[in-house]
Amino acid sequence: MLGAEVTFDVALPKVVWGWLVSTNMWAKSIATGSFLLGLYFIKKYPEKDAFFRKWVPILGLIFIGITLLVTVLDLHHMFRFWKIFVFAHFTSAVTLGAWVVSGFVIVLLISFWSWITGNKKLFDKVMIPGFIIAFFSTIYTAGIMGESTARELWVFPAEMIQMLLSATLAGSAVYLLIMTIYKVEMEEVKRELGYILIGSAFLSGMMYLGEILFARMHSEFSHRAVEILTFGSLAPMFWLGIFLTFIIPIVLVGIANEKKKYEYALLGSISALVGLWLVKHSWLLAPQMLPLS
Repeated sequence: MLGAEVTFDVALPKVVWGWLVSTNMWAKSIATGSFLLGLYFIKKYPEKDAFFRKWVPILGLIFIGITLLVTVLDLHHMFRFWKIFVFAHFTSAVTLGAWVVSGFVIVLLISFWSWITGNKKLFDKVMIPGFIIAFFSTIYTAGIMGESTARELWVFPAEMIQMLLSATLAGSAVYLLIMTIYKVEMEEVKRELGYILIGSAFLSGMMYLGEILFARMHSEFSHRAVEILTFGSLAPMFWLGIFLTFIIPIVLVGIANEKKKYEYALLGSISALVGLWLVKHSWLLAPQMLPLS
């Protein structure tokens, strides 16, 4: 066949998805989580919506910008990324993700313009489509991981739930961080954010625990990947991430809500954000460290 080219005929000897992909997922969790929770609090507390109308676009644009930057840097031919829009194949989760994230950027730009011009009605008009786009921007990475059929540890339904919990955990953590630093006097909102963070951390932690305990029942591949996470070379990173993401935030934010000492929420939020990257990174690396045959 004329023009035929061999592009892949041997097993990959190294990790393909590294820290750039982990940072992509981490930053996207913050961007989408802050947007989704921001909409929730704007609707629930319209008399206190000025804070969220300001920080929804700022946080969204900063962290979706980081997401797009590391994504482009991770491409083997970064200057060809435009082809995913001109020659789109919507059977791929990668293509779908590129389109929904682009739509999310447009919604964030509209919300930013709404904030600086004081035109609340403009942002209100894109809230519902923005919520839908943010939701799919959160979960599309689970679709990409689910398409990697040789990596049984990455199962789409479980990864989708983890992506959503990561978004609510990261979104609540970053808002608590900002509200504590700037001494925002909205105790009722802080308490609710604290409960969202605690609930997200607990549910996400239980899912990871379930994977660890029952991986052997799923497949031998999953069991071996979990062994690398729990007792192998990734164990220090993984367990530190578990401790920082789930245990410390639940304790510190729980104290903050109970004692109304929100400096504890500040420490818990920082711990959750740092630990979330470590957990995501180790979870991404473990299956790639095993041969596929």
